[in-house]
Amino acid sequence: MRSPGPAFDLRGALAQELNAALQEMDGPAAPVRAVHRCRVRLKRARALGRVGKAAAPGLAVVFNDTARAVMRQLGRARDLSALADTARMLAETADERGAAALLRVAEALEAAREAPPAIDLDSVRAGIRDLLALAQVWPEPSPRQVRAGAMRIVKRARRARRRGQGAQTAKVRHEWRKREKDRLYAAVLLDKAWPAPRRRKQSETIGQLLGMERDALLLMERLEAAPALAGDSAAAAHAQRLLRKHNARVRRRADKIGERLHARGV
Repeated sequence: MRSPGPAFDLRGALAQELNAALQEMDGPAAPVRAVHRCRVRLKRARALGRVGKAAAPGLAVVFNDTARAVMRQLGRARDLSALADTARMLAETADERGAAALLRVAEALEAAREAPPAIDLDSVRAGIRDLLALAQVWPEPSPRQVRAGAMRIVKRARRARRRGQGAQTAKVRHEWRKREKDRLYAAVLLDKAWPAPRRRKQSETIGQLLGMERDALLLMERLEAAPALAGDSAAAAHAQRLLRKHNARVRRRADKIGERLHARGV
């Protein structure tokens, strides 16, 4: 019996994402936006690796660990940029006192971003080339294996949503976000080979909401540890209250959309 579903060129898709990641790191320095784009490409490649796990379980583990190690080297520059952007975004709708505090936070984070710890670009590029070498020897999965890998991603996202919906811990909510991003990336990259409804708009929205929630939580942690970022302790406390209100709204929206996204088991 023939395997169901269209064929999917896993090796080609992996190579495309990894070559794009490598191109972002081309040059003597890595601008913050290029670092972010590189991390996104690596996340997309990791999602593809999870799809291909059925064809090469051991290789998939090595691939994922290698990609994670590369991403770890790029993480701090992205965090500072995202937190500064979040502070500026919230300042736009805050009261005068809150806006002033959040803008001071954004400026402090942007100043720190301008002098991040040096990224070992040679090490990053070597890691991406290692990933390319792994991709080139990946056994081509059958359509049945592609479907199995895709449905595994769907189930992981559904399971993470059940655990994360209404949860109060940042770690559980962040795990939900990662699994939803996996689902989105895999659905987009597999295109016609994706075996479930893609629901791209809902997937993108929930990923954005959970990301906003996480960035606000990280901002609150920074203000707790260093109130001077906002000017003084009173300004920091006011900014934290605004962040908590923001997160309450975002959490409700994320939970509602997550319930709709997985309402039919996919």
